[in-house]
Amino acid sequence: MESKLVEGLFFAGEVIDIDAYTGGFNLQIAFSTGYLAGFNC
Repeated sequence: MESKLVEGLFFAGEVIDIDAYTGGFNLQIAFSTGYLAGFNC
């Protein structure tokens, strides 16, 4: 989830391009990636 262009820049939640049917609601991916990004910083 780290940017390849800017060291130390991480992405989480809805800015990540996911290949899954979500029906417009990305809450689980937003919560999960946000938690992991915060936990690993």
